[in-house]
Amino acid sequence: MAERLADGSWEVQGQRVTFPVRIADAGVAAAVYAVPAARAQVLLASTPLTPVTVAGRVLVVLALIDYRVNDLGTYDEVALAVLARSPDGAVGAYVAELPVTAAFTLEAGRAIWGLPKWLASVQLRIGRGRAECQLAEGEERVLTASMRTSPGRLPFPLRRWLTVLAVDGAGVLATRICVRLDGVSFRPGGTRLQLRAGHRMAEALTGLGLRRALLTVVVERGSMELRPARRVLGSRSDRA
Repeated sequence: MAERLADGSWEVQGQRVTFPVRIADAGVAAAVYAVPAARAQVLLASTPLTPVTVAGRVLVVLALIDYRVNDLGTYDEVALAVLARSPDGAVGAYVAELPVTAAFTLEAGRAIWGLPKWLASVQLRIGRGRAECQLAEGEERVLTASMRTSPGRLPFPLRRWLTVLAVDGAGVLATRICVRLDGVSFRPGGTRLQLRAGHRMAEALTGLGLRRALLTVVVERGSMELRPARRVLGSRSDRA
């Protein structure tokens, strides 16, 4: 059971979670796609969000993350996200699917940030300029991903603030994340996906019509600081 405490921290499975939540070391790989807006809209169908479009296309990201040193423990996760806007104008990455490999982060992610985490089996390897992933739920395989980048790396780290959007029964939540990325390599294309028909997440990826990735990125070492979620939009019943 997760419980928010009076000082704004949380207690999850008997462990206190304070802010910012720090991720000191993570391997990251991501494929970025430009998807027709009508296809991306399907990921947002049950939400009040709308896709952010450029020339009729929307950025969709499939990310693989190996959390090696993390306040929430060590685990792997796979994220499917789409760039979206809430009715009040907040813009960020809406996370449509977020399978993870540990129960603690599953409960914390759902309670604190409203993220749609579900328990999965992930075989993930992220190294210099490459990543391999096999994702399954129980005995059902979901996807296999292979990502490759060019040999060179950026000689400097990248620092960015990101906003992640989530939707729960009470409306829209926005979480600010400070990100530092070291050892970044990339290339156009570079990702191969194999999807298993029948699973919800695989069907969602198939429906997006993913072909060649706009960009594939591998990060040797990422670090992040997560703020508490901020409610940017209440439910329709709250606003009535």
